Amino acid sequence: MLKCSEVNVTIRKARKEDMVQVYKLIKDLAEFEKLEDQVRINETTLMRDGFDTDSPAFTCLVAEISDGHIMGYALYYISYSTWLGKSIFLEDLYIQPAYRKIGVGKQLFMAVAKIAHELPSKRMDFHVLSWNPAGDFYKSLGAVNLTVSEKWQLFRLNEEALNKMFS
Repeated sequence: MLKCSEVNVTIRKARKEDMVQVYKLIKDLAEFEKLEDQVRINETTLMRDGFDTDSPAFTCLVAEISDGHIMGYALYYISYSTWLGKSIFLEDLYIQPAYRKIGVGKQLFMAVAKIAHELPSKRMDFHVLSWNPAGDFYKSLGAVNLTVSEKWQLFRLNEEALNKMFS
């Protein structure tokens, strides 16, 4: 197993050309979550939505080692709470398995949290699958499980449901 001292990691804002590597990591995350059949985007979509527009849909940070290999990413966007104001939603945080448990995930998470704090944002939201041990990591940093504490339930209308509504 690697040690943090063995890996020189740089956390930085992603560039358009990084989306090729980030897309591969997105597919790895989907596989880890056993949801790989739900990935419908590609590198071009990421480049268009995050870089080829005056109003990017997301911001991405990457964890990169000295040879240029991106081993992790955090993708987030500004959201809005009608009760509190500006918020950040952390859509994904993923580290390749070989680089886990050496502090890279915490560095990425803390980088997004710092951005939220400096925005200033009133909160930072994110989802964690119930079986994912990362939930314990987030709790150790002060995160609260809203499913338990506030009884929020997460709902979604997928593309099929939206199409059905308007066809």
